[in-house]
Amino acid sequence: MATETKQQTTQATDRSFADRLDAWLAEDMSPRRALVVYAVIGLYMTFLLLPVFYMVLVTFTSAEFLYSSQLVPALSDFTLDNYVTVMSTGLFQQYFINSAIVATTTTAITLVVGTLAAYSLSRFEYPGRSGLLFTFLGTQMLPRVLILIPFFLMMFTIGLIDSLVGIIVAHSVLGIPLGTWLLKGYFDDIPKSLDEAAKMDGCSHLDILGRIIVPMSLPGIAVAGFYTFILSWNDYLFVSILSQTAATRTLPFGLQLFQSQNAVAWELLLTAATLTMVPVIVLFALVQRWVVEGLASGGMKGA
Repeated sequence: MATETKQQTTQATDRSFADRLDAWLAEDMSPRRALVVYAVIGLYMTFLLLPVFYMVLVTFTSAEFLYSSQLVPALSDFTLDNYVTVMSTGLFQQYFINSAIVATTTTAITLVVGTLAAYSLSRFEYPGRSGLLFTFLGTQMLPRVLILIPFFLMMFTIGLIDSLVGIIVAHSVLGIPLGTWLLKGYFDDIPKSLDEAAKMDGCSHLDILGRIIVPMSLPGIAVAGFYTFILSWNDYLFVSILSQTAATRTLPFGLQLFQSQNAVAWELLLTAATLTMVPVIVLFALVQRWVVEGLASGGMKGA
């Protein structure tokens, strides 16, 4: 009896705290409240970005500074030698080109196939439609390592081992389900009355998709494309089993160029990691308006 009373008291206290927090957040933002909110956000971002900032800082210093007891480099410690060394490494250049080809092609394939599939799932009713949607979502819940061996055997059978085409196929298989799910959510938000009006004007389904659906869904397409690019650009698992030679390896493998069995060139390794981040940051800077708008509009509705 005493235990039940204690539990009820605890639950009442939790609800009371939650109610007070909701009321506090619901009030108009005063300068003091804004200061508290932005201070918390600032601390979180500092904790999150400080290691990245220090990593980038180290890439502009020499190896002597990295292995010294100094925490902050002096002006004399700054140098571009690390970037010159990394970018002049032939294999790293090859891996960079391979990553660009694979990620760009994968993104294009995912957007084309995902757009067509999402339009079909959003606008037509047919048997198995709901099951197909949840199958797409279910593929994102399984650990990818579970399908490594079957996928390798399949790709070996059709002769796509150690080829960029095989890696692109693998990344497309991973990206299309999520891209389709995301895009369907955005397509569902577009009124079907626009489709009917376009049909009355003689438009086909492809005309409706190209002239109405796609232009109105650019934020969702940007989100799907951005996530697909990151998925392909950062993938190491599938490349590790499909790539057998340096001719088909991608940037995640490029980080291994600067470590050996006995030592790690940390200054070069961190420089290579920084260069690997640059394309993703540049891409986000180019599409951030559409990405933020797409995430804010809530395209994760699915079925």
